[in-house]
Amino acid sequence: MTSKTVALFLADLGVTRTHSRPRVSNDNPYSEAQYRTLKYLPDFPDHFTSLSHAKQFLVEFFYQYNYVHRHSGIGWHTPSSVHSGLPTRSTRPGSRP
Repeated sequence: MTSKTVALFLADLGVTRTHSRPRVSNDNPYSEAQYRTLKYLPDFPDHFTSLSHAKQFLVEFFYQYNYVHRHSGIGWHTPSSVHSGLPTRSTRPGSRP
């Protein structure tokens, strides 16, 4: 009994190979940082019960991360507000505008 190699199977599915080095974070620092943020969330589940459970968790996470959570590295703005053009004044969470 023989089977296809993983590389051939993925090629049949249209998945392209990446040439980044495994376990080397500076090959893709943005996705590595995002993954670390995600997995250290207090409510990150030990496992997902289904694909729809995983999708729902990620939809809620990315909405909060991009539209609600204010990030210190971008002047206490949301990524969404920075993407669409910064407001005229930066405010810290809990402070008056």
